[in-house]
Amino acid sequence: MKKFERFEIPGLMPRPAWWLVHPEEIIDFCKKAGEGRCTVEASTPQGYPVFRLVYNDFVSVGNRVNWISAIGTRNPELFSDNDKQTVMIAAGIHGSEIEGVILVMNLISLLETGVDLRGEKRPGLLELASHYRLVLFPCVNMDGRSISPDHCIGADIDDCRRAGGGCWLDGAPIKWPQMKEHFPLPLDKVSFPGGYPNSNGYNIQLDAAPGNIKTEEAKAIYKAAEEFKVDFFLNLHSQPGSPVSFITQPSVCGYPSQTAITNELRVLCANSLSALGYENIFENNPLELSARIDINNAVQFCSGAATATFEFTSVYAESFDRIADTGYVMLETILEYGLKNRFCDRKNFLSNNTKTCF
Repeated sequence: MKKFERFEIPGLMPRPAWWLVHPEEIIDFCKKAGEGRCTVEASTPQGYPVFRLVYNDFVSVGNRVNWISAIGTRNPELFSDNDKQTVMIAAGIHGSEIEGVILVMNLISLLETGVDLRGEKRPGLLELASHYRLVLFPCVNMDGRSISPDHCIGADIDDCRRAGGGCWLDGAPIKWPQMKEHFPLPLDKVSFPGGYPNSNGYNIQLDAAPGNIKTEEAKAIYKAAEEFKVDFFLNLHSQPGSPVSFITQPSVCGYPSQTAITNELRVLCANSLSALGYENIFENNPLELSARIDINNAVQFCSGAATATFEFTSVYAESFDRIADTGYVMLETILEYGLKNRFCDRKNFLSNNTKTCF
């Protein structure tokens, strides 16, 4: 297996001591967890562990039936009839996208100690979190993380894109969306693969073809979605090209009721983040659906969950503290919503979606 050196972006400000994002730091931190149940759910091609931490666990109510079977019975609640909802959060599916990783690491610190990695309290977030079972993947793509920069704040955008997408042998950047023309990326044709794929060249975000899942990392997420009967899946990413952090548009392949939830959360999060100075890009723009199919769709097929992909801004983030605060505001907005509106109302699922297929 070809190994690559860590990509360095010149001139970046040094990271603060609390910015624990190296694989070794993530491993050490997760192993010390005591309040949550920490397990290794997969091993990356490079041999790194993929950790899963579960907080506020309970015994799920439901029959021994998968979601697809339960939908076919016309009684989806057979899959799960839990009063308490389960929220699953995955960060670092693209290892170069560090902002989600630090959010989940801070959340784990809050749940374990009452303060985040900066030593600051967030009592409102902790109170909201106490109402949910939380299933956390702090860094799914540890291979990509191991060769990626610590952050991209203030970086040249092209350097940031090279760190994520990689470079061909002639030094030309592997651009988006052309990088998706390869599955896996041909590693013998690159001088650097970027932090998007794992070290076998697979983009885990797109490892969602039923019956042909290539990566152990993706399998771990799907296993958890079914095992814990997940109600909401939050997929954390970041991008260099916009100064705005936002929830992306949902897929046209989703259930109508779950798509509506994602779009509601898009607007609510945009409104909440405007208090931090972010432009509200959805205020006067229509909400559209995407034709893409990815890991979010596969999670929904495992449990019926509502899903959302949140894109942090990276180059334009301004400061490490701003990244943390952005994540907190977004997460609090989503958890507040779920207390008022169930993310996956399985008792009324069919009445909220079309019945013509049954």
